[in-house]
Amino acid sequence: MPGLDIREIVRAANDRWNAAFNSGDAAAVAALYTSDGTVLPPDHAVVKGTAAIADFWAGFISAGVKDHDIELLDAQDGGDMAYSSGKWWATGLGEDGKALRFEGTIVTIFRRQPDGSWKTCLHTWN
Repeated sequence: MPGLDIREIVRAANDRWNAAFNSGDAAAVAALYTSDGTVLPPDHAVVKGTAAIADFWAGFISAGVKDHDIELLDAQDGGDMAYSSGKWWATGLGEDGKALRFEGTIVTIFRRQPDGSWKTCLHTWN
């Protein structure tokens, strides 16, 4: 995206991710990752590839996790790769049915695609 700095690109990517997740569309979330994308969730097996990523996020969506948002802390451009760090939060229901707020930190690595767009190739959080 000519004229945009990496922070603007990452903010837009985060906005697309949040919009897809919050709309309940796991396939749209997975489409934001590269075909060989990897998700490294805490306390869970590695999730690799578009289909597995869609299934993984569908589980969160069906469990009632919603209102996801990301606050960008830093983004650095490395040519065809970039990384960002930030804080994330979402809401959901606990086992007792009471509303919970989940939050933590996030690191995302992006890869520039041949068409100039950016997709996530590695995503991890706590």
